[in-house]
Amino acid sequence: MVLIYALVVLVFTLLGVLLSPLAAQVGGTRPDETIPAHVAELGLFGLLLGIMFVAIAGRSALPLVVATPIMTALLDADHLPAYLGYAQPIRPAHSLIFLVVVLAIVATTIKALDMDLIVMSAFLGHLAIDSGQFAPFSPVNFSYFQLDPFNISFGVCALLCALAAGLVWRSRMAQGAGT
Repeated sequence: MVLIYALVVLVFTLLGVLLSPLAAQVGGTRPDETIPAHVAELGLFGLLLGIMFVAIAGRSALPLVVATPIMTALLDADHLPAYLGYAQPIRPAHSLIFLVVVLAIVATTIKALDMDLIVMSAFLGHLAIDSGQFAPFSPVNFSYFQLDPFNISFGVCALLCALAAGLVWRSRMAQGAGT
């Protein structure tokens, strides 16, 4: 699941670079000194989401506690072109289209609703921590919107998805469907 997420982030990053008009290629990087703190924020909120999932799901889900913080932080791999010196749009994988695509791939390959909910929780958790602009319909449209007014809503939805994932996992395990 984490590998699928990472690959889709990289594909969306590439699509963003290739499909965005030059006027939209204004993405940059954070000041280097702020990156560790931002990654820590993302990881800690992702860890909180993972703990919430495991608290509901039970000990059988313990190995998955690390999936959420990894995916929460991994979304920022879409800044890679800017770090390599290439022009890129702002946050090309921070997109609702990205979320739909990654959920569809996880749903068809893993076929477990709880895993989709974990992916959604990680994505929304990332948006809850981020600030600034994003293109919610990248790579189809690069109109930018402010994230900040929605941070709390994204955070609440991320927590609800983590809790729902735990409930679905617990139900699936109780039915003997396995992992």
